Amino acid sequence: MAGAAKKFDVAKSFRETRAEVRKVTWPNRKELLQHTEVVVTSIILVGAILWLVDLAFGQILNLVIGK
Repeated sequence: MAGAAKKFDVAKSFRETRAEVRKVTWPNRKELLQHTEVVVTSIILVGAILWLVDLAFGQILNLVIGK
C-alpha cells in the first residue's frame, strides 16, 4: 500500500478557508461599480454581436432553403 488515506478534518478545512479568505483583497465600492460596468457592457456587446450573427445566418439559411 502506497500510503494510508488521510481522514478529512472539517474543522481544519474551515480554519484554512477562513485564513485564505482573510488574505483576499476586497474591492472598494468604486472598484466594484467599475468592474460591474465593464461586465454589463461586455454582456450587452457580446449579446448584440451574437444577435447580428444569428440574424445573418437566418437570412442566409432562408436564401438557401428558398423561403
